[in-house]
Amino acid sequence: MPTGPLIPGLEEFDRPKRGWPRWLTALVLGLVALVVLVIVAGFIGGVGPLRILGQSSVPLTPVAYRSTDSPQIIEVAVTVPSQGLCRSDDLEVVAYERGSRIEVEGSVIRPRSASCQAVPMGGDLIWVPASLDAPLGSRTVISIEGRTPLPDRSAG
Repeated sequence: MPTGPLIPGLEEFDRPKRGWPRWLTALVLGLVALVVLVIVAGFIGGVGPLRILGQSSVPLTPVAYRSTDSPQIIEVAVTVPSQGLCRSDDLEVVAYERGSRIEVEGSVIRPRSASCQAVPMGGDLIWVPASLDAPLGSRTVISIEGRTPLPDRSAG
């Protein structure tokens, strides 16, 4: 009866290696590190494809609207937040067109990590443009917040 290995020349540690190749393990770990970096950068720095994680939104109250030279753009007057605005803030008015009415809501978007001195605005309202898919025409513009029609402040 033979006492050595079944295959001549095969020693104890010469068996085939099991598991993933080392380069595949390094690739998977690199991809995981990249995903974690993108998430952290989006949350902390407000940059990259996940920058929305690093931003906060403060709602603004729409109080009036006016038409512009372009039939598919209106300007909506929103109240300035009590804490004021920063130079890096983005004011945004979104218009939802539903049949014979246009519903609008406003917000100010700023980075979560931002701390700034509020800039005096010289008034309590600011006009922000909003794009429409179709011309305004005779449709009613209402505020989503209070479901109230907004007055038209167009000149003439």
